[in-house]
Amino acid sequence: MERALREHWGRLLALLTRLVGSLDVAEEALQDAYATALTAWERDGVPDRPDAWLLTAARRRARDRFRREATLARKLPLLVVPEVQDGPDAAVEAGGEEMSTIPDERLQLLFTCCHPALAVEARVALTLRLLGGLTTAQIAHGFLVPEATMAARLTRAKNPMRTTARLIGNSAVAGDGANATSGRLMA
Repeated sequence: MERALREHWGRLLALLTRLVGSLDVAEEALQDAYATALTAWERDGVPDRPDAWLLTAARRRARDRFRREATLARKLPLLVVPEVQDGPDAAVEAGGEEMSTIPDERLQLLFTCCHPALAVEARVALTLRLLGGLTTAQIAHGFLVPEATMAARLTRAKNPMRTTARLIGNSAVAGDGANATSGRLMA
């Protein structure tokens, strides 16, 4: 193996570079061919023409790499998620078909709930209510305050939140949508 490496590396690398047009791809393919040769030659014995064997293996590796990259380039646009329309008809695409998935905007809502304009207690309470799914009574119990007090705190915290939501473009939270109930956040 060492002899094949010494004798054939430079010539095969130059030939592969010319064939594939990239030194990096040629070098990587040739390295893979040598690594494959270690196991194959140990198992099957050294071929009569090791340089031809290495060249064939390296060309196949390079071809496989180019095919993978071409497939990736073809398939990558299919992975891009189209932007969701704002408004009450966001669930229906232009073609009239329903979307297969519901967009997840919890992160945007989390940032809105944790805006620095809100007090720390209000941030925590809003996050627990809107994202955690806890009831007002459960949150009040955690804060050791009466339920009516927590309901009032949540209501007061939502007013600056609507202004913040308008600034970041979350119309469902801000109450700018056509549906009057979309802007209401239940305490």
